[in-house]
Amino acid sequence: MQYYRQVVRMLKEKCPADMPVIVRRMKVPKDRYGDCSKKEDCYVIRICREISEQQAIDILIHEWAHAISWDKCSSENHCNQWGKAYSRVYRIFLKEIIDKSW
Repeated sequence: MQYYRQVVRMLKEKCPADMPVIVRRMKVPKDRYGDCSKKEDCYVIRICREISEQQAIDILIHEWAHAISWDKCSSENHCNQWGKAYSRVYRIFLKEIIDKSW
């Protein structure tokens, strides 16, 4: 999970949300691989601990976009603002992690 932890650190530095983001690998409901929730002073991203590192990174990027777009998507989980946030997070991931690994 070294690569996964590197992505978490990079997202916190290069793509911060409006509040701190706490990321945890843990047991989550069987019908999902991860989720994002908003607490009083932070966002909490939970990612299934039973999936591969690459799957965990994919879910992390998806959920990070929820944290970034939380207050911009009033009634839809995947509104246009979420799509823009997802695109931004993924581009940063590609630039900071993938490009530097090659």
